[in-house]
Amino acid sequence: MKGSMMQKSISYIVAGYNGGPIIEEAVREVHAALSIDFTDFEIILVNDASTDNTGEIMDRLSQELDNTTVLHNLVNLNFGTSVLRGLMAATKDFIIYNAVDLPLSPDKTAAIIKEMDKYDLLVLERNSGHTTGWRKVTSFLNKLLLHILFPGLTRGTPILNFIQVFRRDIVKHIVPLARSPIFVWPEMIFRAKLNKDIRVGNMLVEITVKDYGKGSFGKPHDIIWGIYDMLRYRIRGRK
Repeated sequence: MKGSMMQKSISYIVAGYNGGPIIEEAVREVHAALSIDFTDFEIILVNDASTDNTGEIMDRLSQELDNTTVLHNLVNLNFGTSVLRGLMAATKDFIIYNAVDLPLSPDKTAAIIKEMDKYDLLVLERNSGHTTGWRKVTSFLNKLLLHILFPGLTRGTPILNFIQVFRRDIVKHIVPLARSPIFVWPEMIFRAKLNKDIRVGNMLVEITVKDYGKGSFGKPHDIIWGIYDMLRYRIRGRK
């Protein structure tokens, strides 16, 4: 088994808010998959100021599982900004992130990282969706607005708000101004596309969904915040 393990090093970020019912199972699943497939890895857990026992569980797992650390947000920052904290703390060559409900199965990580021989940023595309009617409406409107404001930058990248994989040394070149849940990832992808030295690719992946409570996206506040971030980037560009 050792001979088949991947030699690339990987930082795996799991961020979440009030994921107490499922966080332990999720982290153990990630750790088991990475232990099988990678010789060098770290897991960065980000607790987004949860009001349940998510932080306590993360702390306990970081003591129990090797190569696992925790970042605690003092206030709720949302998923995108929480993952950005993880990106800045990452120390390995490649970085991937996931939510606590693991829509991307950790056992697919090795196959995805193999694709990074060809890319510096890999945009993962869902092959299916499972969401509420309201989320479907807001997702459609979000995609429509992105295509209207950024027709050139959205071309060839159908999904902008799922999961991306980064070569760590490019992250400092594409740090976004945005902090809203719906524009952190599009802005990073756009900045990468505008950088001629960064290779951007797409990869279709199968997703799984575990329901453990109400989603945090699609709230009116987040929509208004996201539109502000889009317009700011549209006006200011890469400044």
